[in-house]
Amino acid sequence: MLKSVFIPNQYNSYAWANALCLMLLLCLEAVEAYTVIFAYFLETIVIGAFNIIRMLMASKHDSSGNSIVFLVPFFIFHYGMFVAVQSVFAFALFSFSGQDLIKEPFDLIDNYITILKLEGMAYILPLLIGTQLLKLIFDFILSKKYMDFTASEMMFKPYVRIVIQQFTVLIAMFFIVFSNSAVVAAILLIGIRTVVDLFMAAIRDNERVLNIMVDKLDNGKMPKSKLKKQLLLFSE
Repeated sequence: MLKSVFIPNQYNSYAWANALCLMLLLCLEAVEAYTVIFAYFLETIVIGAFNIIRMLMASKHDSSGNSIVFLVPFFIFHYGMFVAVQSVFAFALFSFSGQDLIKEPFDLIDNYITILKLEGMAYILPLLIGTQLLKLIFDFILSKKYMDFTASEMMFKPYVRIVIQQFTVLIAMFFIVFSNSAVVAAILLIGIRTVVDLFMAAIRDNERVLNIMVDKLDNGKMPKSKLKKQLLLFSE
């Protein structure tokens, strides 16, 4: 199974291209290590924005009866609260590293403006946005996956990926605090994130990997068909 997960193919090309580009920029010193770490944090907001588009598209074809007029503002509210809490925690942790980049963890707007001005962010942020745009076009729109999920199902889609991503970012932050090595932390972050993305792509596009995961997670409390749909949803 691992061979089909890690070997580059048309399904995981986004993950490999993203990782290789970031590593190249880092090795060429075109970007700072801190920029890579905070860029992944900013990607949380980007993913949320693209998920709203997915919700809007799914709402035109689902029959759930849920009003998209209610679902979108509700998603923005609870997703925004989630991002805000995680941001405060990450900014507070980073402030312990002795860097003067973050002065007040609760000043979210000022902190995000500071992050956007980091050296190399003009390269990395468009790369991350472009990756999400390509995934939206090729993995969602052209494949017509908006026909497979309802808007209410799509609303909770980002959380598995985001929780893993934020946890990885926080690990990188801890590494900076205790070792004072931002480069190693950035490489660690890129590596873990790439592995997660490769597994997500394999679950989404490799039937054999999907079936193996379903068998491993099956505890008899949920039909396998429903479990499979949940895995497909959260791997999007």
